[in-house]
Amino acid sequence: MIIMSRLPLGLKNPKAFHEGLTSFSVLYSTFEAALDSHIRNPSTPSRTRAILEHVYIPAIHRAATFEADLTKYSPLSEKDELTKGTPARSYVLNHIRRATTETPHVLLAYCHCLYMALFAGGQHIKAAIARSAVRKLDLAQHQAVPEEAKKSAPGVALFSFDGRSTKEEQELRQKLRDGIRQAEELLTPKERAEVLTEACEVFKLTRRLVDELDGLCGTAPSVLVATKQYTESESPTVPPVESQVSGRSWMRGWDKKRVEMAVKGFVCVSLMVGYFVYLNLTSQPVATEGLAEGNGN
Repeated sequence: MIIMSRLPLGLKNPKAFHEGLTSFSVLYSTFEAALDSHIRNPSTPSRTRAILEHVYIPAIHRAATFEADLTKYSPLSEKDELTKGTPARSYVLNHIRRATTETPHVLLAYCHCLYMALFAGGQHIKAAIARSAVRKLDLAQHQAVPEEAKKSAPGVALFSFDGRSTKEEQELRQKLRDGIRQAEELLTPKERAEVLTEACEVFKLTRRLVDELDGLCGTAPSVLVATKQYTESESPTVPPVESQVSGRSWMRGWDKKRVEMAVKGFVCVSLMVGYFVYLNLTSQPVATEGLAEGNGN
């Protein structure tokens, strides 16, 4: 939500879009470099490599696509100088390097959160960028939009996967899902808790970058107010460790409140079923007696 709400600013201002791409390129390129390093380093423990190999899919890596998109965006004038290093970007870089060095299995959190975001909301951003680029062509009303104009719109390389079709992209997405599930089976309960904790941290890193971009690009106050309440109420939290037990993935994320609601619902349904069964049993003898009396008559 915080990214989509700020997208119109980037579509109108090339400098703002360039700043946004630069900030998020740090996020993606840093964790991808760490993943690549652990996979290629001979000293990486075999178990760690086995976990990470399940999510090591070069076709999804985005570092090169960020570079391709950044070359297509430049400020409108020389006075709009681009920002080089920033506190938030440095923080993100250092945090990822430290976390993935100490606990390399947390790279699963980055693969899941950031790649799945591209497969989902990223496609909406890609469509918005393409529409904006086409409008700037100022075509006549009756003139068809060239298909190449949509594909070559500046800024869409990030959301495209080597020219794959929509079906092929879905297959790539499923391959990542399967890889994450397979990697998850190799984690200990402690490692799983660390991955969940880092997944929450990914959202915090993203928010840190966006907050800084708001200052660099002058995000409108109305946009800030619109997203403040949402982000405060939807801050990700890690389930308690005792709930992170082995079993099916869809049960691991259940928190205490959801379990209580499920139990209450089950009790209510059970009482209703029991009540109807009771009515049926108590009314059966009466009906039988009446039938018998009728036959006697």
